[in-house]
Amino acid sequence: MVMTFSYLPTPVRLRAIRRMSIVQGLTLEPLVRRAGIARPDAARHEQTVARLRLAEAALARLDELAAGDCAADDVIDRARASLQARLGHTRARLDGTRAPEPDGLTDRELRRDLNAAENAELARLYDDGTISPATRQRLQRGLDLEATRLSEQR
Repeated sequence: MVMTFSYLPTPVRLRAIRRMSIVQGLTLEPLVRRAGIARPDAARHEQTVARLRLAEAALARLDELAAGDCAADDVIDRARASLQARLGHTRARLDGTRAPEPDGLTDRELRRDLNAAENAELARLYDDGTISPATRQRLQRGLDLEATRLSEQR
């Protein structure tokens, strides 16, 4: 059944349509899950396997670049350490053998905290007039992308 709300004034109509869209959006995922249409575990596994393959490909390419002296050794070492850590986490996720977290902050929690500190400093620099709106926007985009990456990691 399609509801047009044509009898309502435009602002009220838009609010009603917006509310209905929100309600439908919030109820769609549980409905799909209950109906058995989507299998989130299968999709999550597929994504984890794909992440593993991506990291393996990147590590293989990094080895090629390292052999050709295309970058400084410390740059190669940092990239290799990052990729190997990603591979370790991804393999542990596939095996179901997550390493026990040490006391204190996890890597992701630490990076989120650092991202929040950078966001606060960026806001302070902008509010003080130290940086322009364009600089703030470029830097904010990078921080937002990092925050998104951190929220997508599981």
